[in-house]
Amino acid sequence: MKRTTRSMIGLVFVSVLILSITAAALGRVSTKGAAKVTIPAFTTSALNALPGNDWITQAGNLWGQRHSTLTQITPANVSGVKLAWHVKLKAPNVGDPLLTFTSEAPQLEYQGTLYAEDQFGRIFAKNAATGAAMWYYDPHNKKVKIPKAAQHQKILKIVGPWAAPRGMAMNNGMIYAEEQLGNVVALDANTGKQIWSTQIAPISQGVGLSQPPTYYNGMILGATSGGDTGFPCVAFALDSTTGKVLWRFNLIPSKPSDPGYNTWSHPLAFDGGAAVWASLSVDSTTGLVYLGVGNPIPYTGLLRGPGKEYYTDGVLALNATTGKLAWFFQEVHHDLWDADQSQQPILFDMTYNGVLRHALSSANKDGLLYILDRTTGKPIIPVKEYAVQQSRSVHSWATQPIPATQPLVPQNVPDRAKWKGLTAPDGKPYNIGKGGPAGSFVAIDSSRYSVTAAFGQGASGNKPASIDPTTGLLIEETTPGFGVFKATPVSELAKISYFNFDAIAGMGFGTATGTPAAAVSGTRLEAVNLATGKLRWTVDHLNSKKPSNPLGGGTMTSTGLVWTNSGKTLQAYDEMTGKLLWTSPPLAGQSLSSPITYETGGKQYVIILVGSTSDLYAFSL
Repeated sequence: MKRTTRSMIGLVFVSVLILSITAAALGRVSTKGAAKVTIPAFTTSALNALPGNDWITQAGNLWGQRHSTLTQITPANVSGVKLAWHVKLKAPNVGDPLLTFTSEAPQLEYQGTLYAEDQFGRIFAKNAATGAAMWYYDPHNKKVKIPKAAQHQKILKIVGPWAAPRGMAMNNGMIYAEEQLGNVVALDANTGKQIWSTQIAPISQGVGLSQPPTYYNGMILGATSGGDTGFPCVAFALDSTTGKVLWRFNLIPSKPSDPGYNTWSHPLAFDGGAAVWASLSVDSTTGLVYLGVGNPIPYTGLLRGPGKEYYTDGVLALNATTGKLAWFFQEVHHDLWDADQSQQPILFDMTYNGVLRHALSSANKDGLLYILDRTTGKPIIPVKEYAVQQSRSVHSWATQPIPATQPLVPQNVPDRAKWKGLTAPDGKPYNIGKGGPAGSFVAIDSSRYSVTAAFGQGASGNKPASIDPTTGLLIEETTPGFGVFKATPVSELAKISYFNFDAIAGMGFGTATGTPAAAVSGTRLEAVNLATGKLRWTVDHLNSKKPSNPLGGGTMTSTGLVWTNSGKTLQAYDEMTGKLLWTSPPLAGQSLSSPITYETGGKQYVIILVGSTSDLYAFSL
C-alpha cells in the first residue's frame, strides 16, 4: 500500500529538529503575590521517597505509587473530615481559551504553596492552607490557528485534540508543564514567568502532550500522545535548565535502523500511533524510565498488514540518560481492539518465592494485570501465550499473552448461550469467539458483528492506580463491560480523510438493541494482592445504576484509606476491606483528577479538582 501524504507529513515531524523558543514567545502572567517558597533541586532520594508533608511529583514519587505517609487522617477519624476551603481556578479579566477536554491534572504542593492546572491548561499558584491566589500563567491557547484544510474535520476543531491537561513537575525553582500547543514550558515557581519553552511539534499536525512531564536527574522526561490523530509518537528528554533536546526515541519505528522496524509490514499504512497517555516512572538504581505505550493506527488490521507492531500496547523501558532501548514487553500483539496500555507503570519491591524482586505493575485496558521484573522486562507472575480467534482479513496474531494474575474485569461475554440465539443487525449470528482465558480477544473484521470487552473501560490512564508498599496492595479502578463492534470496510475507509478519527480508527460500532451485554456495567474499585496477583476485595456496585457517570480520576492511598471519587463526590474507603467510610458533599461537577494529600500549618489536607468546572476543594479534620 502506498504511504499517504498525511503519513509522510507525520514522518517529517518525527525527524524535525525540536526547537527551543524564548520566554517572550508565549504566555501571560498575572501576579497577586509571589509564592514565597524556594523549590530546591530535589535529590533523587527525595523524588523516590514516599510523600509526607509535601506532594512534589504527580504520582507522589518517581515510582508512581500515589501513597502518602501522613497519619493525621485515619479510618478511625475520617468521618470527621469537612470542607476546609473551596476556590474556582479563574483567571481575572481574561476570556477563556478554546476548550479542549476536562482537566485530569493532580496538583503539586511544596511548603505551603499549591500548584494547580485548569481545563484550559492555565497554571495557578495558591496558598495551600487557604486557597488564596498568588499568580496564574495563561498560555494564550486561543491564538492558535488550525489550517483551513483541517477546519471541517471534527477532531481538529479544537485546540490540542489529544491534550487533556494532566499536570506538572517541579524542581530547582521551576514549574514544568506540557501545553496544548505542543510545547513544554518552564515557569518561575515564585512568579509564574516563563523561563523557556520547547516546541515538540505543531498542534496542527495532531500532536498531543497528555501526560505530566517528569523531572529526573537534570532532565524533563516526556512523550507525545496524538497517535490517534496520526502523529508518529516519540519519547524525549529535555535539559531542565534550558529546554534543550537531549534525546528522542521513535515509538513507531520509521526506518530500518530503528529497533522494532521488522515487527511491522512495510511500507506502513500509516505512521501514527503508540501514544503515551500517563506519567512516566523512573528507577534511579537501573537508570531506566518506563512508559505505558498505546495502540497502533489504524485500529483495524485491514490496512496495517501482519506483524506484532512494536512499540505499541505494552511497557517500554529506555535508558533515562541516553534514550536507548533497554527492553519492551508487549501486552497485546497486533492490536485490533484499542486494548492499549494507557496507565502509568508502577514500581515496587516484593519477595516472590523467597527472593526480593524489583517489580513493575502494568494493568491494561483489557483488564489484564502484568507483574514484570523492571530490570529485564520478564514476567514475575507467569504469562502464557493462548491461541485466539483468527481472521485473515485483519491479519490476526495467532496468540495473545495472558497473565496468571486474576483479571480485573470479566474476559468472557456473559450469557454466552443467549448470544448464540441472537441475530445481529446484518442478519448473521453474532461472533462471540472461543471463550476461555483469552476470551476477550475476539477477531473484529468487516464481515460480521463481534462481541467483545469494551477495552477502554478496563484499567485506563485517566483512572491511575496506586500501590501501598506497607500492605502490598494495588488499588485499581475499572469499568467492566462488553460491546458490539464491526470494522469499517476498506472501501469506505479510502473515501475518508486521514484527519478524520473514524478513518484512522477504522472500527465502526454496531447497534445491538436488546442484547444481553451492557456497554458499561458500573464501576469497580478493586484491591489486588501483589504477592499473588489475586483480588483481595472488589466493590462493584458503584454507580451501577448510572453507567453514564462512572468513577473517574483514579486512587490515592494513605494510612489505611483509599481516596477516590464517585464522579461528583470525594470518597474514602477502608483499604483492607473496601468498606465506604466517608463521602464528601456534592462537588460542582464531575471530577476526573486523582486526589492528593499534604500537610501545612500542622493540618493534613486532601485536595480534589473538578476538571470540568475548575473548582478546587480542600478537605481536612
